[in-house]
Amino acid sequence: MKKWLVLSIISFFISSMTIWLMPYVSFEGEEWQRVLGYVLGGIFWFGFFMGLLFQLPISKKRKADKKYTEKRRFAFSNKPAIFFVVLLIASAVVAFISFITPEMPQLLSFGAVFGLVFSLEMHGLFNGQNYKYLKKAG
Repeated sequence: MKKWLVLSIISFFISSMTIWLMPYVSFEGEEWQRVLGYVLGGIFWFGFFMGLLFQLPISKKRKADKKYTEKRRFAFSNKPAIFFVVLLIASAVVAFISFITPEMPQLLSFGAVFGLVFSLEMHGLFNGQNYKYLKKAG
């Protein structure tokens, strides 16, 4: 079951990583820049939906396990969750500062947005019932 979690994390990472490459996209520039825009958009959504699909086998097994019961908590329920909440807040601050500061390098701005999107996805994953189920199941 843990392989599905790893595949989900990899898919979300690839999806988020496309954001960091957005400075190279221009729909008014050269042909390769337009193509890159469409390719990155496709990779983003493909990775995002694959990350969700890889959670389905875990969810199915968790729901079938009648012994498993867990109370829902929003955040700070385990160490990875805490790490990604802190990264989420830090990325949001850096993204906000980078967008109001014109001198900030563009790659840093998009890197902050990458961190924001990825940490938001990981926040949902590590605070979710599937991760808690895997952790309890061993």
